[in-house]
Amino acid sequence: MAIREADFDGAILVIAPHMDDESLGCGLLLASRPDKKRVHVVFVTDGSHSPARAGQSLEAARNLARVRQEEALAALEVLGVPADNAEFLGFEDGTLDRSGSRLEAAIVDQVQQRGVAFVFVPFRYDRHPDHLAINRATWAARRRGAIEAAVVEYFVYSQWRLLRSGDVRDYLFPGLLRRLEAGPATPLKRRALECHRSQVTRYFDWQARPILTAELLDRVCAEPETFLVQDPAREGQSVLARGRTWVPIAHRAEPVLKRWKDRLAGWKGA
Repeated sequence: MAIREADFDGAILVIAPHMDDESLGCGLLLASRPDKKRVHVVFVTDGSHSPARAGQSLEAARNLARVRQEEALAALEVLGVPADNAEFLGFEDGTLDRSGSRLEAAIVDQVQQRGVAFVFVPFRYDRHPDHLAINRATWAARRRGAIEAAVVEYFVYSQWRLLRSGDVRDYLFPGLLRRLEAGPATPLKRRALECHRSQVTRYFDWQARPILTAELLDRVCAEPETFLVQDPAREGQSVLARGRTWVPIAHRAEPVLKRWKDRLAGWKGA
């Protein structure tokens, strides 16, 4: 279902696990919002480990974190989001699944400070552990009443090799989904993604390929942005119209396949 005028009517907060997730999953949404003063983005991790390799020094990690913050602010400028509406929480990249109550408390603090009506978080069956940790922490806070804002889920890793259709969004109840079609804001989304140079180029000489490939950028800029909106009572598999057994199994297996694919790419690029 296409996004209606009444959908997401109010201030919104996009919680991005990493610097680039805001543009990948919500770039069209952010660019097309008419009142930018009511658009907020929180970056949870510091970006210090992507791209990185074994033995990275503390100084290199700090430099990369600084570069990625600069890239994120440049991307938000393209999307029209005021710099004052951005926050960098500084959790170490790749550690959110071990952050416990600190993560939930930080999310609650941001939501309450900004008085938003809608909180956008990564999809509950996303692949990256940092994405899953944010989804779980936000829903936990919502269930215990610490967050009153509606929670909306966006998609970053929607393409799955182990699903027949190749796209996990095809397995959800259509009535729960809202789609924002590619349109006049699409060039802004592409420009915002290109601001994340550390992710869309071979930023270091040792990289075999960019973190975000040109093929991926072409796809995410050509397709609609999809958002999952549902009653808080619909937890876990209850949003799945089909594949309630297979989708959770595939969700656990996909990251393993991804690691093997990345290793193979590294060997070929060596």
